[in-house]
Amino acid sequence: MGPLLAQVRQLTGKVTDEGAKDLPGVSIVIKGTQRGTVTDTNGDYTLALPDGEAVTLTFSFVGYQSQDITPGTQTKLNVTLKQSDNALSEVVVVGYGTQKKKDLTGAISSIGARDVGGRQTLQVSDALQGSVAGVSVTRSSGAPGSGSSILIRGITTIGTNSPLVIVDGVPVASIDNVNPGDVENITVLKDAASAAIYGSRGAAGVILVTTKRAKSGQGSLEYTYEYGVQRATATPEYVGVQDYMRYFNEQAVNDGATAGPFADAYVASYPDSNRVNPDRFPNTDWQKAILTRKSAPRQRHDLVFTMGTGKIKTKASLGYASSGAFYDNRSYDRYLFRVNNDMQVNDKISVNLDVFYKRTTNKGNGNELSGGYNPIYEARVMPPIYDDVYQNGKLAVGKDGRNPLAQLREGGFTRQLSNQLGGRMQFNYKPVNGLTLTALVAPVFDFDKTKYFSRQIRFTNPDGTMGTVMNQARTVLSEGRSESVTINGQVLANYAREFNNAHSIDILAGFEENYRSLESMGASRSGFALTGFPYLNSGSTELRDNSGSANESGLHSFFGRLQYNFKSKYFVQGNLRSDLSSRFASQYRKAVYPSVSAGWTVSEEQFLKSTRWLSFLKLRGSWGEAGNERLLDKDGNPAYYPYMATIDFSTALFYQNGGVVPLTGGAQQVYAVENISWETSRTADIGLDAAFLNDRLTLAADYYKKTTTNILLPLDIPLYMGYDKPNQNAGTLNVRGWELELGWRDRINKLNYSVSANLSDAKSTVGDLKGTEFRGDQIVRNGSQYNEWFGYISNGLFQTVDEIKGAPVLNVTTKPGDVRYVDVNQDGKITTDDKVLLGGALPRYLYGGNLRADYEGFDVGLTFQGVAKKLSRLSSEVTQPFAEAFGNMPAEMVGKFWSNNNTPDQNLKATYPRLSRTSNAANYALSDYWLLSGAYFRLKNITMGYTLKQDVLKKTGVQSLRLYLSANDVFSLSKFPKYLDPESGSYSYPIVATFMAGATIRF
Repeated sequence: MGPLLAQVRQLTGKVTDEGAKDLPGVSIVIKGTQRGTVTDTNGDYTLALPDGEAVTLTFSFVGYQSQDITPGTQTKLNVTLKQSDNALSEVVVVGYGTQKKKDLTGAISSIGARDVGGRQTLQVSDALQGSVAGVSVTRSSGAPGSGSSILIRGITTIGTNSPLVIVDGVPVASIDNVNPGDVENITVLKDAASAAIYGSRGAAGVILVTTKRAKSGQGSLEYTYEYGVQRATATPEYVGVQDYMRYFNEQAVNDGATAGPFADAYVASYPDSNRVNPDRFPNTDWQKAILTRKSAPRQRHDLVFTMGTGKIKTKASLGYASSGAFYDNRSYDRYLFRVNNDMQVNDKISVNLDVFYKRTTNKGNGNELSGGYNPIYEARVMPPIYDDVYQNGKLAVGKDGRNPLAQLREGGFTRQLSNQLGGRMQFNYKPVNGLTLTALVAPVFDFDKTKYFSRQIRFTNPDGTMGTVMNQARTVLSEGRSESVTINGQVLANYAREFNNAHSIDILAGFEENYRSLESMGASRSGFALTGFPYLNSGSTELRDNSGSANESGLHSFFGRLQYNFKSKYFVQGNLRSDLSSRFASQYRKAVYPSVSAGWTVSEEQFLKSTRWLSFLKLRGSWGEAGNERLLDKDGNPAYYPYMATIDFSTALFYQNGGVVPLTGGAQQVYAVENISWETSRTADIGLDAAFLNDRLTLAADYYKKTTTNILLPLDIPLYMGYDKPNQNAGTLNVRGWELELGWRDRINKLNYSVSANLSDAKSTVGDLKGTEFRGDQIVRNGSQYNEWFGYISNGLFQTVDEIKGAPVLNVTTKPGDVRYVDVNQDGKITTDDKVLLGGALPRYLYGGNLRADYEGFDVGLTFQGVAKKLSRLSSEVTQPFAEAFGNMPAEMVGKFWSNNNTPDQNLKATYPRLSRTSNAANYALSDYWLLSGAYFRLKNITMGYTLKQDVLKKTGVQSLRLYLSANDVFSLSKFPKYLDPESGSYSYPIVATFMAGATIRF
């Protein structure tokens, strides 16, 4: 007789909120066991219960109060969950731990999965733009694979200002190593009190990324497919071939020629000549020839497997994303694989085991990713008088062998392949109540490969015969390999207890070790007999080269944190970290970073508890120090041994045996200062957090002052020492700023909606630099803003010769139509001494926000972002004609430049100076003439979706099916000319608007 089977009964039901909205993903667990389930997309659930046994079920969901219910003998149980008493009771990830949002005493902001993945970006950095107050995200290009640069609370130092990024407790090189769909939440540590726990790496702020993990009772397989097209938000336009020649003639005459190179009859008959013999009289639209696609494709595939049982919870994701370009042979492909495992060994021991892999392939044309070749620049600078393709289909010579279309078709390729494999193993042990011991090790291995093949192109003549013109002297192949390893190890002890229902303490002590090493090598050959075989062995053995380099660094740290609160009313927290860095000499490598913060929950006081409209009010203040060890060398590269006298190798000419021969030699180029040490940033912050009207309205505000000292600067040394300037601790930098975040969320029957917005400002002012100045069109010097515009003050355009007589001028060849500058020091001439500070180049008054709503399966989201104050320089691609003395003429200038062909009234209204090459340096020198408001408003994303009910799909085994339409960067307002996007760089790949359609199916 077989064993008796245990009797079970099925319990079904639905879980909703107080507004009768279905709640999907609610966890339902049989209390005291690991058995349970989760609700489907309609809030329905089915759970097998042991028949005849009394059980208690725990219903829990993020943002709602958990409920324990004993169903008795019922077979159907509907449950209504109430929202948490306070939205600020959500748990927030902080350095080496978590805290409830209402208990925070530092300046910390966080956003959830919907704010990241819902933005429909391929890069996480792009999703942060406008999402968090005090976080500035800028970009200058929409090229395939490009990301954004991130600043937290402005500029911190003269060198590296990017924040430290931590993913699941482990430092990473880039936030874009994570799939946006894998992000559970992002926390930004903005003040030194919250970032001091990261010591020497926290001065520029810290971004903590937490990836999604499986929960008990979950089980699903989810697939998302998305296809999108990208279009340029703005594209410069240029004049036609006849106008180009006419304007070129005018420029030549203005510069002293008796006549231009194009005769009037030649210009007038050019269209007819072009129709008869286009090879001799070309009329090429280079943008159309090179940018062959008005829309570039983008697609994304994401496969996610989730399974949560009693002992093991697994979440695995595989993502593939690709994007193309507006021209040929340019693409970006990325694979991201991640597995997060949580294993409960017993009641006291748990293990987290994560593995991730990233592979990216960036492809471009010859010299595009290596030698700075820019097809966008070529498409815009080449005038129509040069031919791209002959009538016989052969590639034309272009301008003296410079044919960007030929470069795209036959000029070779560049390829960058990156592989990153990493993991994290974490052991958690709870020997006694309240004490958790954690040990973590996280290795990351990078294997990168580059291959740059630049082919020689031999052009033919229009009649098909072989010509003598070539694009370059030789075909060149360069290959590189690099391997790096980064290992992070941590040992943590955390003790948290509450005593007498009044006193709560949380003590953290930890040790962390970071080690990294890199080794790279390169090889190249030229002189290829077969230009279609891009491998080193087919190049000349006499025209070959190789190279290699290596470096390593380490950081050895102890840290601790003490938190105390009394009845969740009075809070105090202290952090302390001691770092030892290999980047400094042994006697100078230790630094200690303290911080302290406090909070007062005023709403817990008796005199406010009865105030119905006030749900929560907390005042907080903090002070702390954090450091910067990411130093740069004289070339702007990371410096790993700045205190050591290092040898730089170079090739020099030597006289040997009666002849001059090139030999490799080494010498110390930079004087070494042994006692250099950390840059230190001190921040004082005061803030408040509040909630009103039963938590429907929330507010957070901060004001801060940050000072960075001991900034490393290249200070002068006597010239007779024969060395370049060494870096020494000398500079200071000050930042003042404020931040404001507002949110409103509510529901009307089945309609749920929310609105949030943020506004912030940070002004970076340079303190004492010991006389050091970093000059250019932007300057860093005592008293200036960081990278403030530095140039002349203009006073319109000279209109007549009489105005020029006796007037101070910048150029002796100044003529009517040139820019007139103000003689600031009144010495009778215009010199660099008349340059003044013109205003900050960094964005000010950053803002962003979103609106969201959902109703019975329909959802809509809208996100906006912008800058309210910024001084921007007009790009030369639409303001300066004839680049490189032959280039195109921007259509933007037509009818707006000073000309002898204009009437005096027309010249008085002219926006641009006369056409001239000899006066270009003077007319286009940096002055307020070329600065304009860089403020802009942009609609970042709009998404509309619909989720099909399970009732329709359940026979097929499908839990849910969501269809959506989305668009990014579809609309903007600014004072820029219509041909320019306010975020784009000069001659850069355009900022793109992306239109997407996608579907997510869950089984």
